[in-house]
Amino acid sequence: MSEHESIDLFEAIEGYYAAQEDREPEIKQAWVEEHMLYLSSRGKGRDLLGCVWDDINAFSLFIEDMEYSDLPAMPHWQYSAFVEWAANHIDEPGYTLKLEHVRRLMGNLKGFFEFLVDKAHLSNLREISRAYEYICGHEEVRLIELLPYTGAAHWVTARASFHEGRVMREAVFSVSDKWLMLLLASVGGSWDHIRRLASTVPTRGGGTRKLAIYNLRRKLRRIGYEQRPEDLLMLDAPTSNSELDKATRWFFRG
Repeated sequence: MSEHESIDLFEAIEGYYAAQEDREPEIKQAWVEEHMLYLSSRGKGRDLLGCVWDDINAFSLFIEDMEYSDLPAMPHWQYSAFVEWAANHIDEPGYTLKLEHVRRLMGNLKGFFEFLVDKAHLSNLREISRAYEYICGHEEVRLIELLPYTGAAHWVTARASFHEGRVMREAVFSVSDKWLMLLLASVGGSWDHIRRLASTVPTRGGGTRKLAIYNLRRKLRRIGYEQRPEDLLMLDAPTSNSELDKATRWFFRG
């Protein structure tokens, strides 16, 4: 890898992290640069290094609003969600659910994690190794179809500007917030109706659902979406019947 090519790559990495001035990414810039220097010292070329950086960057974007103070604690099934997210959101030919693409993506990420463990930046490889073996360690890609969401996992962070762009607000929405919005849409957008449904949930679950409804409205109001929550749902893939079934089971389980 020539000096000019190396500068181009590190400028791309620097540019990404410079744009994250309002947050501290879980994947540190120093880790990425150290890994790139290591790969370069092993004779890896520009194309491979660029591909490795693209894959690490994709993963960094996927986890940017998740609360993992220790990356190895990210459960293996979340990598399945990552692979599917990459195929749906990254408009590049190398991000599909073909085995060769998934194996490259997960392999580059696993190699990065192995490097970080070797340098004592991370503690272990248990979950990502389990994910790699399950998802792409066979003759075809295997996704984990029924992800064990409790509703607490991050779904999306929405941002909106006010006062001609002088004020920026954001709100973080969980999977259970998404489920509530799906149920709200299924009853014609009536907040009164969804609150009445919460009153039918047995035991203390009814009170928990009412609190969730209150908190969702507060977050939607903060970014100006209280009257049009369906617009947020458009950020995601089209809703399937199975997703609405999950929302219903979660809401009424008590």
